[in-house]
Amino acid sequence: MSDNILRVMTFNLLAATKKSRRHPWRLRRNNVARLVRSVRPDVLGTQEANRAQLEDLARLLPEYDFVGEGNLGAARRDCDANWYCATFYRRDRVRPLDPAAGSEAIWLSPTPDVPASQYNLGTRPRLVTWTTFAMAESERVFVFGTTHLEAINSWHRRRSARQLREHIARQVEQHGPRVPVFLTGDFNAVAGSREIQAMRQGCPDCEPLFDAWTEAGGSEAEGATFRGLGLRDRMGHLLFGPRRIDYVFYRPRLTVRSVERVLFEGLEHRQMALPSDHFPVVAEFDLAV
Repeated sequence: MSDNILRVMTFNLLAATKKSRRHPWRLRRNNVARLVRSVRPDVLGTQEANRAQLEDLARLLPEYDFVGEGNLGAARRDCDANWYCATFYRRDRVRPLDPAAGSEAIWLSPTPDVPASQYNLGTRPRLVTWTTFAMAESERVFVFGTTHLEAINSWHRRRSARQLREHIARQVEQHGPRVPVFLTGDFNAVAGSREIQAMRQGCPDCEPLFDAWTEAGGSEAEGATFRGLGLRDRMGHLLFGPRRIDYVFYRPRLTVRSVERVLFEGLEHRQMALPSDHFPVVAEFDLAV
């Protein structure tokens, strides 16, 4: 693959402590690894997995390394409830610009530098992690982020969206307008919501941010990423309809060569072993200018 082509993927991995009796991680992890190997992303933004899940995946995907931070911070590194925003990357395709630094963690809260901080009435602390990479051959630099927004409180999500736009503006100021910035994640909001509109429409002094699925001309129904697992989730589908809540955002405007929702075809031989309650999204970009 050309060094100007970048495959970006986002995937909520479903925490091992959720739905653990009917969909245990020990049955799901091999299918997650098979799916990643089939797609072969250069960078993969993950959400919700704890440290043990990430280390399992790293063993199953030896061509990848990962960086990231959990929403409860380093002090609770190995706690099962510490949900990570982590990035896996293919060592033969990309490299962190500063391996010793790892990823930068910023909490979506009034005190973004304080680990495990959050807005009032949120269900749990939320964060975004950023890593600066270079393509292996061309040394083309890009910034990659992954995040997981509040599940219940829409005000919390809207405030987080404004923070994320401010973070992206700072990345542009630091690296320059020609350096691509990607933000992947589970935003827990559909495309027409105020929080997603805040992501796309921007803020004062923010340049435009693009949604890969929309830019490629995909429909909302065909792009629904919340699959769900179990009766409660099926009832949610009946009440709310299909929901696209997982996104690949980017700037500046780039050529989107392809974008797809990755289904679990060939993996549904055993319902208990389905990879997640979310379908991942993968987008391929041409970085040539």
